Amino acid sequence: MNDLFKGELLRFRLWAGIAAIVNLAVLGFLSRMVDMAQQPLFVYQVFAAVYAVAGALLGMYQMGTYRKPNQWLSLLHRPLHRLRIAGALSGAGMILLLAAVALPIALVALYQDTMTARVVDLRHWLLPIAAWLIAVSGYLAGAYAMAGNRRYSFAAFLLPNLFMYAQASGVAMLGLQLVVIAFLAAMLAIAFKPDPAAPSRNPAAVLVIALPVQLGAYFLVWMLGYGVEVAWTVAGTHPLNMPVPPMDGTIEADRAEGKDMLLLGIKNSRDPEAALWREQIALSDVYTRYPLRNLPVQGSMTNLSPLEFGDDENNLWLVYSHDRARFVTRGLRDQRRIGEMGVGEQQAAFPAPTMPYGATYLYNADAAYQYDSEQQRMFERIRLPQGEVMASPPQPAGDNILVLSNRAAYFYPGREAMNGLDLLQPLLRVAMPGQVGNLSRMDVIELLDGYLVSYTYTWGVWSGELQHPFQQVLRVDSKGRVRIVARRALSIDLPSVYTNRNSWLSPVLRALCLGAQDLFAAQDPLRAKPEPMPASVLWLAGACCLLSLLGAVWLSRRLQLSMRGRIGWVVLCGVVGLPALVSLWLLYPRREPLPMAAPSAQPVAA
Repeated sequence: MNDLFKGELLRFRLWAGIAAIVNLAVLGFLSRMVDMAQQPLFVYQVFAAVYAVAGALLGMYQMGTYRKPNQWLSLLHRPLHRLRIAGALSGAGMILLLAAVALPIALVALYQDTMTARVVDLRHWLLPIAAWLIAVSGYLAGAYAMAGNRRYSFAAFLLPNLFMYAQASGVAMLGLQLVVIAFLAAMLAIAFKPDPAAPSRNPAAVLVIALPVQLGAYFLVWMLGYGVEVAWTVAGTHPLNMPVPPMDGTIEADRAEGKDMLLLGIKNSRDPEAALWREQIALSDVYTRYPLRNLPVQGSMTNLSPLEFGDDENNLWLVYSHDRARFVTRGLRDQRRIGEMGVGEQQAAFPAPTMPYGATYLYNADAAYQYDSEQQRMFERIRLPQGEVMASPPQPAGDNILVLSNRAAYFYPGREAMNGLDLLQPLLRVAMPGQVGNLSRMDVIELLDGYLVSYTYTWGVWSGELQHPFQQVLRVDSKGRVRIVARRALSIDLPSVYTNRNSWLSPVLRALCLGAQDLFAAQDPLRAKPEPMPASVLWLAGACCLLSLLGAVWLSRRLQLSMRGRIGWVVLCGVVGLPALVSLWLLYPRREPLPMAAPSAQPVAA
């Protein structure tokens, strides 16, 4: 085993060295120009994709060279257990990726920490580990793609895609990556046998291989749904491409200007002031706000946007540090570290990672702040009630300031906000009529004695998470009293069968995907829970499961399965649905019919 391990290291040492040098050169060049630790999320995703592809290419090439029949038999007929052989090959691949991927990132982090004034937190030291684990997951997926049965081994590439949609962050994301690696390693261990094309007889091993195959079929059919949209577009019947979208629908609500949205909301209102409001809407400014979808998380290895801003007047550059919970300051010209800056005169720690926006404003999940360049201090201006988080940073709304939380909209006095640095107290609080995760927009107009507020809930319609979109218009007077002016249901412009295809295709796999997406993740108050499926979608899902069960009964008779295997697959197809039937067809070859016996020759009487 050790000789095989060393042989693989020597075999790829040149390519690993070249990859490490290229990786280090690119990172070093970029780090001389920008702070690599303060880049937006998209930059991290590009590097992660490159590392995953590099790992996949290594796994495919390494296992592809051994996968030839003669070399495969020669490899497995060594005096070693097959799993030890697999461990030697894959272990060498992981060490090579450690040198080519993780080591250059660690060297760049060491350079930034020791030779520059830039901020390097503990979360940044986790980046080499995360990049290595991403590359290893790509490597194992590529290795299985070559070692497994070519009919379905492509499904292994689906598992690393979970990293793009996972809600976990920091150390929790490393745990999720280890789970995916463990699953891919189990798949490779199952396929690493003299006849990789032969189906396994162990029920647990069958489930391990069948799950990604079913997920692959599930997502393939889901993606083919976009072909239906292309056909609608070519035919000129797609609602998104119509010059005038369907009336009272979600597309109209998303496209409408602020004035039009308020007019649509009160067009059927019988309120005695409705006519006056229509005139005021035509003459006044309408303020439209869109809620946040994510907030910076403590210990997250990536940034939604750079946590830094500059003060040109005082020659300062301020960068938020997760470890210190304060902004670290350095000179703009000499790039020398100056000190730290917290909240107020006491330089208190921020309660959560804080993100700059605008010229002098900052916000986090709990509060909003203002930076005063004259005093070189940060002052807390807005503090949300306990249990609420920021859903939109402070922005003007007429003479006052509007802030969205996950539960309500708050109006703060604009004159006090402009003329002082004290903590502001809200003038009005307008509770939300729905979950902020489904809120697509909020439109506000200032009246003589209050506000006219419109909440529109359409976010999640096209993914099947929101089944009943609506718009609600509220009248808020100067004393904070709220009354409902109008509420109208919005129609979903696409067929329910299309928008809910991820549910009726397989409710079990949909639940599994949602659970995997939230694995090890803390609850996100800005996300909404999916609404229950309509009865028609549930009936369609049941019909698909029944069709899958009947298909499994017919197909299993023609496959090389034992009676217990047939029963198990029929039950599985009935529970999971059509993707399980596809996996049954891919995993097992059809039973070959026996050749007809030739008629025996009859002796001829003499």
